[in-house]
Amino acid sequence: MNRRTLLLSAAAMPLLATPLRAALPANPLLREWSGGVPPYDAIRPVHYRPAFAAALAAAHVDHRAVTTSRSAPTFANTIEAMERSGQQLARVSAAFFTVAGADATPEIQAIEEAVVPDLTRFSNETSLDPAMFARVDRLYRARATLGLDPEQTRLLEETHKRFVRAGAALVPAARTRVAAINEEMAALGVQFGQKLLADQKASDVLLTEAEVAGLPADQKGAAATAARNAGKSGYLIPAGRSAVEPFLTIATNRDARKRVFNAFDRRGSNPNANNTAAIIRRLVELRIERAGLMGAPSHADFALQDSMAKTPQAATDLLMQVYRPALARAQEEERALLALAAADGIDRIEPWDWRFYSEKERQRRFRLNEAAVKQYFPLDGMVAALMDTVKRLYGIGFVPRPDVPGYAEGVKVWEVREADGAPIGLFYADWFARPTKRPGAWMGSLRDQSDLLGQRAIVVNNCNFTRPAPGERALISLDDAETLFHEFGHALHGLFSKVRYPSLSGTAVSRDFVELPSQIHEHWVSQPAILRTHARNAAGEPIPEAMLAGLLEARTFNQGYLTVQQLSSAILDMRLHSLRSLPAGFDAQAWEAAQLADLDVPPAVGMRHRLSHFSHIFDGGYSAGYYAYTWAEVLDADGFAAFEESGDVFDRTLATKLRREILSRGNSRDPAESYIAFRGRMPDATALLRNRGLA
Repeated sequence: MNRRTLLLSAAAMPLLATPLRAALPANPLLREWSGGVPPYDAIRPVHYRPAFAAALAAAHVDHRAVTTSRSAPTFANTIEAMERSGQQLARVSAAFFTVAGADATPEIQAIEEAVVPDLTRFSNETSLDPAMFARVDRLYRARATLGLDPEQTRLLEETHKRFVRAGAALVPAARTRVAAINEEMAALGVQFGQKLLADQKASDVLLTEAEVAGLPADQKGAAATAARNAGKSGYLIPAGRSAVEPFLTIATNRDARKRVFNAFDRRGSNPNANNTAAIIRRLVELRIERAGLMGAPSHADFALQDSMAKTPQAATDLLMQVYRPALARAQEEERALLALAAADGIDRIEPWDWRFYSEKERQRRFRLNEAAVKQYFPLDGMVAALMDTVKRLYGIGFVPRPDVPGYAEGVKVWEVREADGAPIGLFYADWFARPTKRPGAWMGSLRDQSDLLGQRAIVVNNCNFTRPAPGERALISLDDAETLFHEFGHALHGLFSKVRYPSLSGTAVSRDFVELPSQIHEHWVSQPAILRTHARNAAGEPIPEAMLAGLLEARTFNQGYLTVQQLSSAILDMRLHSLRSLPAGFDAQAWEAAQLADLDVPPAVGMRHRLSHFSHIFDGGYSAGYYAYTWAEVLDADGFAAFEESGDVFDRTLATKLRREILSRGNSRDPAESYIAFRGRMPDATALLRNRGLA
């Protein structure tokens, strides 16, 4: 998950508020929304900037009402008042940035470029405001005498921490510089995302009939449709992961595999206007400077202060504990693949060969064929599997809401309900790739749950599955199905939230805890009871028992490769952001190559995310934080072991405990406390190593 932080700003207010006043009633973004649902059927791009201007003006008034109060600060007139403020801005921001990530047309991109600096400026004004910080600090110092309940105490402590980490406690000159850094970094993040999206679209590969040899009918049909939609003849392979990885797994034409791999791998590093190297360098420089102003040795030290890991060394120690056995396994896997490829006259496994020969080896060892397996993994069947799983665990149901407008073609909406029919919240699903959607998969929030504000959650899941040819079923892989379950785990974290204050709601937890709810739910997709029921082909026939057995047996196959890919990205992220100064003439590609050589990463394996297109750390909230997936995987492996130990992986009592102690708590208490309340202890890496076959 890459959840976008919504920044606030009032900079445009003085210029825009007065002339727009007459037009405000007609703006659907500024009217009351029925059920809190954005009226996307009425919203047009032209509405966003006026709505931001008006919402920023209102947020500015809310902020000043607190800071200019002559009353002594209390929890109610300061902390709770802050929680109630800026609601219109939160609505407009959520509605817009949901679209900006999933359907970033040139018009939407221009709006994003215009509003993000204003939003950042207002965020700086509020989070660095000495008057507001003085009120918060006074309450914080007296917190033991205020008679607060545990959630109120947590909110006060987290609010104070947020101000301190923003730089509110710094001297004026340092505060001013931090504000400038934040503004520049926000703008650079937008530029990184837009350049990457543009380079990815420009890198799509057009192939001939001979070059798509080996592809099954559904993949060929999707590629032919993509070409026609682009006004071309032939077969178009988009340079995104969901299209590239299946191609590399099955295509028999080695030269075509090389072309497709390089198009994907070189995104952001091509010698054109979309090269991201200068942005990377500047972002790292700014992060180093800000860390110094905040009194931290490095950006990684600063970032991890507010995490379960606490220090870069602790995070790195865990990564290396898993990396070393994974590297040894990857080297064994490479030798096995080379022996197989030798029959084709290949004496060196290249990055575009690994998945192809790995699939051959998987077929040989487990009698599995990826194209045949995918016939039993239709997207609609896996969505049904997801809904069945969470019904068994939590008793919840899904009611389609075709009356709720989506923000783009193909978006589906369900109302999620308790077993007794009580509403929980709304769930938007946007499964398919489009040229205007950023890479990856993520969960977002259109509205956070809050008892204070009397609102239930509205959450969004985005994936980038390949859209099928007209009239065909959408087929996905087991890995794709895991992504489906992963993102809905994040959605459950938002939907099940049961807290009073919006700042503590749902996924507003530390980065190395936020992936636990998503990753633990991945385990259920491969449960035999789920696959026997929902993995069915077009004729409705269930997955054959021999194929199911092979799939389950192959779960630890190729884990050296996959683990090294993921952890090399995490380790380089941590090393890059542990730098205390940037070397003269720093070049991201050269630095990356030197680090991979130091780690002995086989060239045929490489990184899952090269720096040039590493959106998590340059266009998201995961700088010095990509390790969080592995940290949380330790938690999720140990947590799922509790279900296995119970003798029933659908144990309703245990699922209720998971919901009560983790999924509903948000950030209302320390994450370690929540995990211990569920499991009874903290975990170690044993279950993770066992699950990956690396023990």
